[in-house]
Amino acid sequence: MNRRWALISGAKGTRKSETATRLAELLGARGLTVGGVIQQSTHESDDRVLYRARRLGEPPLVIPLARRGSPPEGARPEAACTFCSFVFDRDAFTEAGGWIREAAAHADVVVIDEVSKLEVSRGGHHDAIAAALGERALVVLVVRADQLFAVVERFELEDAVATLELGDDADVEGFADVVAAAARDEARPS
Repeated sequence: MNRRWALISGAKGTRKSETATRLAELLGARGLTVGGVIQQSTHESDDRVLYRARRLGEPPLVIPLARRGSPPEGARPEAACTFCSFVFDRDAFTEAGGWIREAAAHADVVVIDEVSKLEVSRGGHHDAIAAALGERALVVLVVRADQLFAVVERFELEDAVATLELGDDADVEGFADVVAAAARDEARPS
């Protein structure tokens, strides 16, 4: 298995998804193909109430993924599953998992936001992440800091090729340089 990976990590509210989006833009500007999924959240009174999955790559797509307390719009009742206080749409995870698998087979870098308790419990994007880690693409996992140990253990990850801990001095440009170099190194013929 390949298991080449990089990490964006930070506490709740440190703009991990925005940073992952910026990373994808920076890598694209460096000539790399980037795919994967960003989980966008909607807030009401400082509480997250809705998640949407946004596809990185072509064509760009956005689908409802989860809603606090009730299924997201368009979810089939038999596809709904509750985890913590959110009701997730299994069909949306299947679709987003397809985006991840496709990117892992064809892109230089795959960004997967936000890997958490759901994936540690073998739900959500778990199977797509496991598949992506076995492909040649470099996988960037976006993980909340308090979930990092469990994610590393679940996916049997070893040293990351690059890490970015979010905070006031986070160097996204420098991180993009290291990720780009690592992705290009693997792409060179041996």
